[in-house]
Amino acid sequence: MPQPEVRFFLPPGPPLPPKRWQRKWKIGIRLGSLIVGVAFVVGAIGALVFGVISSSYFTASGAVEVDCATRAKPFVTDVAVGSPVTIVDARTGEVYGSSTLGDFTALKSGICLVSFEVEDVPVANLYTVRIGKSFEALATADTLRGGALLR
Repeated sequence: MPQPEVRFFLPPGPPLPPKRWQRKWKIGIRLGSLIVGVAFVVGAIGALVFGVISSSYFTASGAVEVDCATRAKPFVTDVAVGSPVTIVDARTGEVYGSSTLGDFTALKSGICLVSFEVEDVPVANLYTVRIGKSFEALATADTLRGGALLR
């Protein structure tokens, strides 16, 4: 018995004519596809630029533990509500931003905090946080992003 002929493809025939709507909207479909493609490319480039810019700056935040009665740091009287806060690069000494100690928070545990927030701080390895004239603490970018607790 002879083996049957195995065919993987249909024999070629004449091309099918395009449907009427395809003929009618041929230019519109191509223009629409081109516009959507360009919009995707512009969106991707915009997202890339925005991602690079936003990853090089961040908002530094943190808090200092203070005495609940005086609302100042014990033995460091110039660290209280309203004291100036400066974020400085620990290696170069370049000032990256400044603010003041603002919100006072009394926790149920009896600990009191005064917080600060400095916007648009450039990303660096290590920072010196200066509060008032006599208080300094070292902090990394990750700790300042998450809200550093300075003691």
